[in-house]
Amino acid sequence: MQMGREYAQQIEQQYDVIQSGPLVDYVKGLGQKIASQQEANGFPYVFKVVNDPGINAFALPGGPIYINSGIILNAQNESQVMGVIAHEVSHVALRHSTNQVSKSYMIQLPAMIAGMYGQSRGGLTGMLSQLGVGLASNGLLMKFSRGAERQADLLGARMMSQVGYNPIEMARFFETLEAKAGGKSGGSDFFASHPNPGNRVKYVSEEVTLLPQREFNADTGKFQKMQQLARNLPTPRKKAAAPGEAPSQPPQNSDGSRTWAGADFTINYPSAWLGLGEARGPTVTIAPREGIKQEANGAVQIGFGVIVAKYEDDDGRFDFKNDTQKLIAQIIQQNPSMGNVQPQINQNQVNGRNVYVTRLVSKSPLDGGNEIDTVVTIEHRGGMLYIVFIAPEREMQNAQGDFDNMLNSLRLQ
Repeated sequence: MQMGREYAQQIEQQYDVIQSGPLVDYVKGLGQKIASQQEANGFPYVFKVVNDPGINAFALPGGPIYINSGIILNAQNESQVMGVIAHEVSHVALRHSTNQVSKSYMIQLPAMIAGMYGQSRGGLTGMLSQLGVGLASNGLLMKFSRGAERQADLLGARMMSQVGYNPIEMARFFETLEAKAGGKSGGSDFFASHPNPGNRVKYVSEEVTLLPQREFNADTGKFQKMQQLARNLPTPRKKAAAPGEAPSQPPQNSDGSRTWAGADFTINYPSAWLGLGEARGPTVTIAPREGIKQEANGAVQIGFGVIVAKYEDDDGRFDFKNDTQKLIAQIIQQNPSMGNVQPQINQNQVNGRNVYVTRLVSKSPLDGGNEIDTVVTIEHRGGMLYIVFIAPEREMQNAQGDFDNMLNSLRLQ
């Protein structure tokens, strides 16, 4: 539910979401009928309409559901609109989005990231974005398997029947969309995230025979009017970001670097590297693509790159040296490959600011050899910013120049 709330804020910035009016009330009314069913699992569902003639709909974890105006424009009746809503509610009820992330990543993170997450206030989306997990970066939260699609169809069919709508209309609508796309499931935005599980009408029809017999007479009689309102919507103010789109990167500077702007810091980095994080957020991971390794079990580790984050001690009593020691101790405790070491914390200066520099050694996920993890802590605004420079020991000589340039470019605001 927290993930859904946080990602919904991004959606509101990327999409032309209609805030109020008869069309919004209509979709909310249909959605609440489905949301009230026991099998919807009691999530705090929110139904919104996106001013976009493209045929698409999507659900975020925990309840937020968005329906494009193009769904209403292309449906033939109210039951088909209800079918799309019931299908999306089913994805939420069955936790398909969070299941995708769990299967792919398992959130088995290296100690450096784990230590950062323990202190980060960037929220769940900020944490996941460090790995490139998000609405646009890899589509994990908005792309389902064929098995998940079939499950959402069958649960949606049951809930539609319970509230008096013909479930077959859901299957017919999806098959009509595929026909419009020339028989290619990938031919529309909807099928890009909702792959066709095959012969929907057949298996939904079979499901209906197992349900209690009901009259499907819940139609509100408002569909034609709502379709006309959808036709008369103004041109969308913004174009929606396509699921699966790579995270956008800041433009290149004159020297070929890029500048990442965090909540209260900026830092330059090589243009070929990726900045993974929320713009203006408190944390960012910056790394070349080859520095990010995904294990066979889905675990993701950073073996070459830089992490910038803010540390805030829970006791509220900031002491620069003591909090640096706490951070280092936490990192060592969470990383078994570091062993029981007592590292030297050295005082230095960067851009006229006092800093502490700590060199740690762990096992590299890239080559199995030693990894050098250099932690730099900087006092800032009654708290502490820290930077972790990560590289295999054999690459340190080559990496040092980039690391020095990044540290020297850091500006605190």
